[in-house]
Amino acid sequence: MSDNSNFSVTAFFPAYYDEGNIGKVVRKAVEVLEELRLKDYEVIVIEDGSPDKTGEVADSLAAEFEKVRVIHHEKNMGYGATLRDGFINAKMDYVFYSDGDNQFDLDELKKFIALIPFTDIVVGYRKSKQYSLWRKFTSLSYNYVLKMLFGIRYWDIDCAFKLFKTDLFKKIKIESIDAFIDAEIMLKAKLLGYTSTELGVKHLPRVDGISTGARPSVILRTIKEIIAFKKKYGEELKKVNFDD
Repeated sequence: MSDNSNFSVTAFFPAYYDEGNIGKVVRKAVEVLEELRLKDYEVIVIEDGSPDKTGEVADSLAAEFEKVRVIHHEKNMGYGATLRDGFINAKMDYVFYSDGDNQFDLDELKKFIALIPFTDIVVGYRKSKQYSLWRKFTSLSYNYVLKMLFGIRYWDIDCAFKLFKTDLFKKIKIESIDAFIDAEIMLKAKLLGYTSTELGVKHLPRVDGISTGARPSVILRTIKEIIAFKKKYGEELKKVNFDD
């Protein structure tokens, strides 16, 4: 294994309706991060006002593991706001995030960490999405729209498996509170000259909890955010070549 002792990693996980998932995710994350022999690490659960026992499970994990902490939202604030809290509160050199629904194999984080000397951001894409036909359609349509509007060339911009240099989040202001947040971050990173590398990851079937990602209300809010972003940053983005 390469020497990882000169940098540290924050791993955080948004969690909503994930009382049956978040324990598996956090335990696996701790296992993987320990194996990587980093300078330091932390694991954060961003509990987004879940009406089930997600918050209680998360608190029990924080009591069990010294390097695990929990941020609670008193009410559900939405996916984008939850991710924003994770990025803002990350204390380590690099920040990784994935969802708390246990649909990714966290062993694949090791491949992402191995790329740190060569790139600022590692962007996952799901090699085979374990979604309903409706979710697959909305995801495909979303990626196509972003390609047409902004020239984005990423395979799967909203894949919840990414690793960033944490200093990016000291240089940008995240405005999105919904699904557009991934695209917003990648677009702003590109404007600042951050480099990125794509890497395929496995996507696993959801076996517990409730998925809320493709609700009509979320889609509508995301469309509004795309329009607002295009008006504000459209001219700057014309100068960016995503094929570089």
